[in-house]
Amino acid sequence: MFRKKKKALVLYHTKTGHTESAAEAVARGLESRKIQTSVKRVADVVPGELADYSMIAVGSPTHGGRPARVVKKFLRGLDKKALKGKTATTFSSYWAIRGKATLRRMKRLLKRRKAKKVLRGVAFKAGAPLSLWKGKDAAEKDLARLEELGRKLAKKA
Repeated sequence: MFRKKKKALVLYHTKTGHTESAAEAVARGLESRKIQTSVKRVADVVPGELADYSMIAVGSPTHGGRPARVVKKFLRGLDKKALKGKTATTFSSYWAIRGKATLRRMKRLLKRRKAKKVLRGVAFKAGAPLSLWKGKDAAEKDLARLEELGRKLAKKA
């Protein structure tokens, strides 16, 4: 019998592009393990299409120790069993502090939607206060950590 090919969805929200570059790094890690990967903004994802994927990575900027409203609203709006059987992870950009708090909050939201396993996410420093200007980009070592996150997600799914 043929096994169904694993597919991954990397979804994110961004204003300045930092979280988008992180999403692309996670996708590179997944693709290096031969996982068919789609990268989309949260606003462009229809909840029903999550059924097509076995792995989900969710990225958000940190806003006061919390994920962006659009990300929270999307995750909270999912059916209670929308992620059943899926492996998931998170990633977050932050300017000063509380990036890990954002990861914890997103992890809780993913678990409440019955994700089979939620891997430890990656928080990375980039940006500027209140996203008033682009600010500094993620360091190369952080992009490498994000690629490794994608490889780990592929391995654990």
